[in-house]
Amino acid sequence: MQYPDIPFLILWILTIASGYLAAAMYFDLPWCLVAFVAINVATFALYGLDKLLAVFETRRVPERTLHLTAFLFGSPGALLAMIAFRHKTRKTSFQLVLAVLVLVQALIVMYFLWKEGFVVLS
Repeated sequence: MQYPDIPFLILWILTIASGYLAAAMYFDLPWCLVAFVAINVATFALYGLDKLLAVFETRRVPERTLHLTAFLFGSPGALLAMIAFRHKTRKTSFQLVLAVLVLVQALIVMYFLWKEGFVVLS
């Protein structure tokens, strides 16, 4: 079994942490909103880094790492980065996995909203 590349995940986590701490210091927002924004900014940045590495033809961020960051509720950042950087837009297998991840995330969010009583299924 292949695991995500640790240095890129550490960079991603540090980006999230610094963004979260900076926003928490200056804004009085719910922690979950700040964390969601920080995760998506970090995911966007990681996709941008991968595109930059691709341009310079050097060691890239593994796809499994990109998928993992998208799965950890960074999919909006991943989708925006794909559009902004025109990155991974031709690779159908990558897009298919990302689409499945977005579907799974939507189902998870819907489940928790239903469980908390915010969504009523008739």
